[in-house]
Amino acid sequence: MTEQLTALLLGEGAAEVGYSKIVPPPAYSNLTNAVTIVLRLSDAIIDGVATGPNHTYFHHYRTANAFLDRLALRAGLFLEQMGGQYVCVPASQSIEGFAGLFSHKEAAVKAGLGTIGRSALFLSDRFGPRVRLATVLTDLDLSQGFRPMSEKNPCENCEACFRACPAMAISGKTFQEGGTKILDRNACSTHMKQAYQKIGRGVVCGICVSVCPAGKK
Repeated sequence: MTEQLTALLLGEGAAEVGYSKIVPPPAYSNLTNAVTIVLRLSDAIIDGVATGPNHTYFHHYRTANAFLDRLALRAGLFLEQMGGQYVCVPASQSIEGFAGLFSHKEAAVKAGLGTIGRSALFLSDRFGPRVRLATVLTDLDLSQGFRPMSEKNPCENCEACFRACPAMAISGKTFQEGGTKILDRNACSTHMKQAYQKIGRGVVCGICVSVCPAGKK
């Protein structure tokens, strides 16, 4: 089943697909398996925001999220056809602050697709931070698609995102050292709203994505 779903999603445009066992949101306590869908972003567009976002990046960000939501629904419908239940976690949605329904990064890391960087971004082993994620929760057993968690550490001896962040929101600590406190989300959000209001209502930046060596060819 996981081979069929992976082939389906890759054929639709996903860059990678992973599977993991997760602790679901309380409202969906029976959906303990997750499908992670990875969409690769355009190198040409990401390279162009090393000093700040532009309108092209904002449009790409929005269309990538919309495309991921479509892929997630396609995956959910497949799982339903296989006899399971599903919930699609929106590619980009904030509920009561900065948190969403479920952490895409958590599922992606558990699926063995990458790690969390100093920037608090998910770093794909293949594409670095130049990706967007979607997650589908299900009650079906996806263990046939499980693989070991990644042991790569692209942030070792690197502080590129820490030095480049205009909001000084990145602490410089690794995820292992600082956990969820490695990024000051309020500082990041405030800077975006103040500096990039004319570009997508101040909800994008992308500098830390652009400068990260892990994502460059």
